[in-house]
Amino acid sequence: MKKFVSVCHIGAGRIGFTLEFDKKRLKPASHIGMWKKNKQVKLSGICEKKKIKKTFLKKIPKETNIYKNYIEMIKTEKPDIVSIATWKDTHYEITSKCIDLGIKVIVLEKPLANTLKQAKFLIKKIKKNKVKVIVNHRRRFDKEIIKLRKLIKSGIIGDIIQATSYYVYGILTTGTHLVDTLRMLLNDVAGEVQSVTGFKNKFGFYHPNDDENIDGVLTFKNNLKATIQSLNIKMYDNFDIYIYGTKGKILITGIGRSGLLYNIIRSPEHKGFDELDHKSKKIFGPKPRNQFGALANNAIDCLLKKNVKPKCDDKDSFIDMMIIDSLLKSSNQKNRTIKLKIKN
Repeated sequence: MKKFVSVCHIGAGRIGFTLEFDKKRLKPASHIGMWKKNKQVKLSGICEKKKIKKTFLKKIPKETNIYKNYIEMIKTEKPDIVSIATWKDTHYEITSKCIDLGIKVIVLEKPLANTLKQAKFLIKKIKKNKVKVIVNHRRRFDKEIIKLRKLIKSGIIGDIIQATSYYVYGILTTGTHLVDTLRMLLNDVAGEVQSVTGFKNKFGFYHPNDDENIDGVLTFKNNLKATIQSLNIKMYDNFDIYIYGTKGKILITGIGRSGLLYNIIRSPEHKGFDELDHKSKKIFGPKPRNQFGALANNAIDCLLKKNVKPKCDDKDSFIDMMIIDSLLKSSNQKNRTIKLKIKN
């Protein structure tokens, strides 16, 4: 049995490596950082086409070999796991080639591919070759969000009536995380998303790289409605989710760092009426939490333990892609409701 797990990483850009040098972020803050920190791992190789700055090179282990060609790296190092943090239009090609080269566990930044057609092909190839692909939708690896999912399933706020959520910085950049988190929290009690309706934000919006701000309604299998709304701001970040139940409300705020519970009380102002207590009970937060460690551990467990599954796999990423694609189509087709064929 190996004393370590051999890992090769592709892409030493922002999420791949350079966020590790952001002093405010909890460490590890990148793919390379999480592999460096894990005691079970030997980081055998890093592939980056661009020249890596000397200050960054100093933080790379001496035993790690640097490559400009990822195929050469994989053939030479023969790693157990490959992680990919490159531009989304390269995900399909690199993931497909890694499978061809015999890699059985792949960690991939979202999305799975650049198009739904590419994603469908990859899913078939992943299944055929019995590969485990872990897609980094970060809140899937957040221990507090995982606990919250269980609390919602247990009925902490009763039957779920509706969810409302807010985001900034584009449907592809941030909206996709919101969609994935809503699915994660609500699938157990509401089933999968069955249809979507999208709306263009008409009040002037900010988005990077032509990434549109889209509002939308997601309808789940049990007819529960979850709305997503883009905010026309660029002064600060925002990621809020309100979940309303028959026994209270849950608010996820602080870009996902805090979870608050609001119980029902008798109204102090109106006789015979109930309302939500303005005082909340803390479920978790507000201290920052790190998800990269859990991502690395999930990948290692997927390699070493036969029955362990990815916390966010290729199929989850494909469903997120399908929902986002349908929201964009709907917003361009006079807000037509689009039905989705997703199995729960």
